[in-house]
Amino acid sequence: MYKKQLLKLIFCPLFLLITTLSFAQTVSVSGKVTDDQGQALPGVSVSVQGTTAGVRTDINGSYSIKTTSGRTLLFSMVGYSKVSITVGSQTIVNVTLRDELKELNEVVVVGYGTQKRKDLTGSIASVKGDVFKDQPITNPLEALQGRIAGVNVISASAQPDGVPQIIIRGVASFYQPNPLYIVDGVRQADLNNVNPQDIASIDVAKDAASAAIYGSAAAGGVILVTTKKGGSVGAPPLITFSARYGVTKPKLVQLLDKNDYLKVEDILNPTVFTGKGGLDTLANTNWVDELYRNGTEQNYNLSISGATENLNYLISGFYNQQTGIFIKNYSNIGGVRVNTDYKLSKYLTIGEQIDASQRITSPLVGAQAALANAPFRTQPIIPVYNTNGSYGTEPAGYGAQYSGPNLLGAVNSASGQDTKNNFQGNIYGDVKLPFHFDFRTTLGYSYYLETEDIFQNTYNFGPVSSNVNSLNKSYAQSSQLLTNYVLSFNQSFGKHNISALAGYEQIVQKTNNIYAGESNVGVNGYSFVQTSQSGLNLAGTYDPQGLIQSQFARVNYNYNEKYFLSASIRQDANYTVFGPNKQKGVFPGISAGWAISQEPFFTAALPAINNLKLRGSYGQLGNSNIPPYYFTVPYQQNNISTGIAGGAQGFAPGQPFQIGNTLTGIPNPNLHWETITETDLGIDGEAFHGSLYFTAEWYNKKTSDMLYDLTLSQSSGFSSPYITNIGDVDNHGFDFMVGYRHKFGKLGIDVSANASFNTNRVTKLSGAATDAVYGGYNWYTPDPGNVAFSAQPSQTITITKVGLPFGSFYGYKVLGIFPTDAAAAKQKVNGNVAHAGDLEFQDLNGDGNIDASDRQVIGNPNPKMIYGFNLHFNYEGFDLAMLFNGVAGVQLYNGVKAYEQTVFQDGNSTSQIFNDSFFGSNGLTSQPRLGIPTTGGFTKDPNQNYSSVNSYFVESGAYLKLKNLQLGYTFTGNVLRQLDVKSMRVFVMGNKLPSGQNLLGWCGR
Repeated sequence: MYKKQLLKLIFCPLFLLITTLSFAQTVSVSGKVTDDQGQALPGVSVSVQGTTAGVRTDINGSYSIKTTSGRTLLFSMVGYSKVSITVGSQTIVNVTLRDELKELNEVVVVGYGTQKRKDLTGSIASVKGDVFKDQPITNPLEALQGRIAGVNVISASAQPDGVPQIIIRGVASFYQPNPLYIVDGVRQADLNNVNPQDIASIDVAKDAASAAIYGSAAAGGVILVTTKKGGSVGAPPLITFSARYGVTKPKLVQLLDKNDYLKVEDILNPTVFTGKGGLDTLANTNWVDELYRNGTEQNYNLSISGATENLNYLISGFYNQQTGIFIKNYSNIGGVRVNTDYKLSKYLTIGEQIDASQRITSPLVGAQAALANAPFRTQPIIPVYNTNGSYGTEPAGYGAQYSGPNLLGAVNSASGQDTKNNFQGNIYGDVKLPFHFDFRTTLGYSYYLETEDIFQNTYNFGPVSSNVNSLNKSYAQSSQLLTNYVLSFNQSFGKHNISALAGYEQIVQKTNNIYAGESNVGVNGYSFVQTSQSGLNLAGTYDPQGLIQSQFARVNYNYNEKYFLSASIRQDANYTVFGPNKQKGVFPGISAGWAISQEPFFTAALPAINNLKLRGSYGQLGNSNIPPYYFTVPYQQNNISTGIAGGAQGFAPGQPFQIGNTLTGIPNPNLHWETITETDLGIDGEAFHGSLYFTAEWYNKKTSDMLYDLTLSQSSGFSSPYITNIGDVDNHGFDFMVGYRHKFGKLGIDVSANASFNTNRVTKLSGAATDAVYGGYNWYTPDPGNVAFSAQPSQTITITKVGLPFGSFYGYKVLGIFPTDAAAAKQKVNGNVAHAGDLEFQDLNGDGNIDASDRQVIGNPNPKMIYGFNLHFNYEGFDLAMLFNGVAGVQLYNGVKAYEQTVFQDGNSTSQIFNDSFFGSNGLTSQPRLGIPTTGGFTKDPNQNYSSVNSYFVESGAYLKLKNLQLGYTFTGNVLRQLDVKSMRVFVMGNKLPSGQNLLGWCGR
């Protein structure tokens, strides 16, 4: 079903865009043909497709030819890519031919090297930096959303420093690994400090064979980032500046105002406000407006680049300032980058890449503020401030029971600052050796320092107060020193082409974390000033022992650029993450390809297809995404009432020893990485001189020996879980991509679509209790003081079990809503007989009682399809770009619904509560009953319509969004040239329309 829908969505717009009308009117067309440097190209063949008419360009690159409107002109020349242009009413057609090496031999970054795209036999997708350089993103990972089949980008936070999660070809582990990030050949922990405008390209290795060269770190795929270099040799230095400003308008839950809140209270608590005086004097506070706002963004980039015969350089800087939609929440980041390459001689080149940044963020803090959720735990009748200037509390005299804080006061009673410093630097030396060998060594160093200061002042909000202030400081430092040595060989022997490499890599990691907290601080702020009442606690970890040592090799062979074979292998030794019996692992990869379009029989049969390659691959990867030393178990000191601090004590004759220290769990010396085994079959093609291009792939990815924290029975005497390898998960599916690019006179189009279909299934799970793993909670917030107010307390939402998709939703299946009491009488929940308006749950065992034995799978959070569309048009100086992304065949658990249609225990609700069945004067509606009115009160939810995990809250998560829309105009001409400005582009942009960002910006070069 989804495939048919996708094909319609893809091909219908393409056909509409490329269909043109032909009129039999003779026109004389003339123009000039140049290369991509603007130089005239003499001798270019200009012909009318489907006829014998043709001419060649003269010494100035000029031509003139007669044809009819609607015909297609073909421009071709040896060494350059062909261009086809459909003639309309225009009489002048100027054409630029690209160097064929840039088109056909586009270089793709692979592990420890590069390859021509036409030589690839694995699944590697690419996104060029120019495509997303104007998008309002601060993390490059956001640029991948909707652009690469099989890559799911999930935004987990609305905070300005939020980091998206990347899942490539399905969820496969309880310890789901992030992709391995390689920037300019050196691995990094993340891409948070990489300026998107510094990026030349992002290459994503999706299959195991392409990623196997990185072994145990590549289970989540590999994302290889190449940053920009200097310009062309001899060209003047290029200065580029860009700026943008944007506003984010959030879509927020709206709570009840005073009048509606009092109506609800008159039903639920009729003795509190009904008939009382002074209600018109009560406050009518909109707490959503008090706590949230529109977000803003400012972004500035400046770079200088250039090149000489022996030097290539780029120097850039950026600054990004964001205010979040939460009050007092902001994140500012600034950074610099220096990329240089020095050619010291014909045989020796050295260079470095240096990147440094600092991000300062004000996090969400405040006693019980719970800003990450809609402020359900508020009441509109509570004023922001009392008349004496103190923070407002619940009005007295009504008997209402509110035990929460004044949320604005809670936010303002605390302050926090998180500072993240990143440094990434690497230097390399490349020596060309005799006999076509090359030796390259790289030394990379990364340093990360994060400090966080959180000060909580004293507060008094009536029912919630504290006369003790506190200061918490944390210091997290980590460093990584990487050294690798790579010997490579590249040579052709007639029609036999061989490239090979072998290398050694060592990674040394150090961490140093310190935490300090003090109560009763003498001075408000971020300084420790002790008093006689102060209490101090300290904790920390230090580990300089992180060590990974690896050997790797790869061989690429092709015969006559027609038959391709590639094989790689890597051995990793990880000395601190896995057990002493399983510290080393070997990860192979092999792939092959056949450029069938190079066969004479194919060219004769299908001349319109100028490139078609069949390929297949097989490989294995490892997942090492667990903290170090999980294979061992620490000792824990017992607190003994006798005051014994530890060790074995007990000197009384005949008495047993008192053990003060003990193991908390069972060590596992055989703990090892998960193994991902993947097979990939694909086809890549181009047709109509490269105007139409496409890729189709099938993959089967299996995770074996899945890592899990196995809970031990209490009879074991151990409190810590047993970390072990317990299960297998299977992901298989299809990736598709199709695009079309062409120029119709002055109108250029480039449209593409991609989609991925994935099926996820757990195939083995041994050792877990009942062979199932449960998880997920519908918490309002896990912060102390609010856990008890969860709508569905202490109930898990997901199950992972053999035969099911990973993390399936699990609860009661709703069959409908009972229309009458007679129909409902057959059902009991916790001994309570159901009534009209209650949810009818499926009784699996038919005993008439709904309990834990009636829980079943009620939804699948794993999307069956993710897809995207990219549309780009240009006409003279104007350009229009649209990026769509979507998912289909996925369910989500709408836990907010349980708060929107009920009332928070001592808080508020939304207008949806007035649609509940039999609420107030209502009859039966499409929403379940909230409860039963009683004399002077209200019995809330006896049937657990809202307080149990059930399929009423499972909804379709499918969507199609216009993620980004840009309309721009590029200025060129004499005025700019007189100012030494090559070009200037002004654009207007919308993001996450219709409820996202509106931005204005410009950039000049």
